[in-house]
Amino acid sequence: MDEQNYTDLLKKVKSSVQKREEMKRFQIPKPETITEGKLTIIKNFRDIVGVINRDESHIYKYLIKQFGLSGDVADGRLIFKGKPPEGSIEKAFQEYLRIYVQCYECGNFDTEMIRENRNELIRCKACGAERPLFAHKEIKYTEGKIEEGKTYDLEITDLNRDGDGISIKGDTTVIIPGAKKGQKVTVRIDRIRKNYALGILVKKA
Repeated sequence: MDEQNYTDLLKKVKSSVQKREEMKRFQIPKPETITEGKLTIIKNFRDIVGVINRDESHIYKYLIKQFGLSGDVADGRLIFKGKPPEGSIEKAFQEYLRIYVQCYECGNFDTEMIRENRNELIRCKACGAERPLFAHKEIKYTEGKIEEGKTYDLEITDLNRDGDGISIKGDTTVIIPGAKKGQKVTVRIDRIRKNYALGILVKKA
């Protein structure tokens, strides 16, 4: 290996390590909630939005749709007219990150939402991967973690850059080679990684 190739390889390794460290450090502030009568208030909503780096109204609309509540944003606080299920607010923010922020390819959170030919896409600034947004994903409050070797019935909601099917089960993004968007499939979990799981297509509905 000549010196130039070695230098280029070393730069790539350093860049990869740096990206992994950035992913480990990324975290949003814990939602600070209070209850006033029938209202539930996230006091630090604007601080959380600033870290997520998405439009405030987009996150607000996502949250109220998930909980089926009306609400408003005032003075940097998000006010729900009602009470979301216990522990669900923090989980809803994590779900938003997975759908609208995190890169499916490298797991990085340094991404942007763009519009291309009337379609909204998530573009990763770290690896350059792009993926289309799917319209709606409900929060699954009671689903447990998936396990290797077990089979699950899933619906393919998206495709990654390589054309593999993507589904979300509980807190985990599952990648299923050979599956197509819109299909309902039975999948056996082959491997579980930090940010995703790999599934084997067993049966199509």
